[in-house]
Amino acid sequence: MARYMSRDTEPLAKWRGMPIYLTTIFTAVLAVGLFVSAALTAAHSPWLTSLKFSVPVTSWTGWLCVLSYPFINHVDFFAPLGLVCFYWWGAGIESHLGRGPLVRLLLILVLLPVAFLSVFSLMEHSSGGLSGNFFLLAGLLVGFATLYPTTEWAGWVPYKYLAFASILCGSLMLVAERDWLGVADLWVVCAGAFFYTRHAIEKEYDDHVPLGARVRAWFRRTPKLRIVQRRRDPEEPLTRGDFEDDEPESEMDALLDKIARNGLASLSPNERARLELAREELLKKDRK
Repeated sequence: MARYMSRDTEPLAKWRGMPIYLTTIFTAVLAVGLFVSAALTAAHSPWLTSLKFSVPVTSWTGWLCVLSYPFINHVDFFAPLGLVCFYWWGAGIESHLGRGPLVRLLLILVLLPVAFLSVFSLMEHSSGGLSGNFFLLAGLLVGFATLYPTTEWAGWVPYKYLAFASILCGSLMLVAERDWLGVADLWVVCAGAFFYTRHAIEKEYDDHVPLGARVRAWFRRTPKLRIVQRRRDPEEPLTRGDFEDDEPESEMDALLDKIARNGLASLSPNERARLELAREELLKKDRK
């Protein structure tokens, strides 16, 4: 697969050697919103309620709160950690997929709870409100874990498991508060983040398939028998048949990366044989 490279993934600027991404600006705005929330809470200002999104919406100014409610947060001990997580996950997505996909993902994460709450309010003739970046952070974590599923957090747990555990804990927290609408909002946001990130990943490569064609192919596919291959002894000699289903380029790249990191002496006898076989396969392709 040929990756589609774009300058959209590059930092906007650099300050004293530190890259400044669009995520950096968003994080700074969230930090300002945290201080504003603390000041309005301490002053018991009515503006605190006015900046939250509430349903039913009684005026056109109420819709402006769609853009302000993520910045009105409850200030507690873990609020700075939320800012760090937002920057870490957002910068990871932006540096890989680009600023455009990041902005679209953030808009989806902000608008999905609004749409879900508005539809529920119309159906049940009830009122409610939204404030804070809880759903935004949950969706961003799912997006980051979708993009880097096997990247390890703190060097021991892959992000895909961390995301699942975080969603489960968040759901249990909302269930304990009997906030059933919040549970539904959380899972809708996480599902939206997952599917959009998958779409953005596929669009980044050449194998992007339109949704209509994907659905038709899904209905036409038939179950396949999956054969689980036995584990190979690391010292067992390899044959050419072991490379029939593998891409020699990827095999060669993995071994060359190891040589670049640790030197040729780091290869085991088995890996040296794999390197030689992969080299022969590439030479055969060049002759054809």
